[in-house]
Amino acid sequence: MLRRDDVYDHISSRYELLISKEDYEGNIARAIAGIVRMQGKDFVDLGAGTGRLTRLYAPIAASATAVDRAADMLKVAASKLAAAGLYNWRTIVSDYRRVPLDDRCADVVTAGWTLCYVAASDVPGREEHLETAIGEIDRLLRDGGTSIILETLGTGEEEPRRPEHLREYFDALEHKYGYRHLAIRTDYAFDSAEQAESLCRDFFGDELGDRIREQGLRIVPENTGIWWRTKSEKG
Repeated sequence: MLRRDDVYDHISSRYELLISKEDYEGNIARAIAGIVRMQGKDFVDLGAGTGRLTRLYAPIAASATAVDRAADMLKVAASKLAAAGLYNWRTIVSDYRRVPLDDRCADVVTAGWTLCYVAASDVPGREEHLETAIGEIDRLLRDGGTSIILETLGTGEEEPRRPEHLREYFDALEHKYGYRHLAIRTDYAFDSAEQAESLCRDFFGDELGDRIREQGLRIVPENTGIWWRTKSEKG
């Protein structure tokens, strides 16, 4: 099973292939459309990686800023955005807890599949890291702006399941920071069972890889949690 640093430093193209297969039914865009109107908004994507969310909303946003500490990931994002003929975007190499952007510069801030790496139960100082990250999100947001956080609720699972090492983090989002929550299906649709096994084994481990091989799965279940909050004028 690959570590986050391996993903960031060596295999951005393989990671991009994996995420390109997720949410083949387009449920993320539909869910977010029910939370906030993205048209004409200034949008900041923290922990953007290869720009999955940035690319989803740049075509309709006023501006899109992708932030990630991994330059190689952002190079993939930039290449995809440029190939789409878009000009309203920029990338910034930065830790998302200390972003070199002005206060109140964004209408929408997203953090997809990224805060978990600083807020999981096995991370020293996780509560402080999460508080810093949420504070930075609020600093970037204009009054009335919306923050949206996405995390996994189980790969290969038919029903949403909170991973044990993320339970305290999710509880803090809901009970300490006042985020609302919903769960959606974002299943992977791979080109073949062989591709499904190879990619899932690399990123999610041998147990899932073995199950995919034994069952010949091309469609792999995935559950995603979405947490969101609107910044009040006092926020």
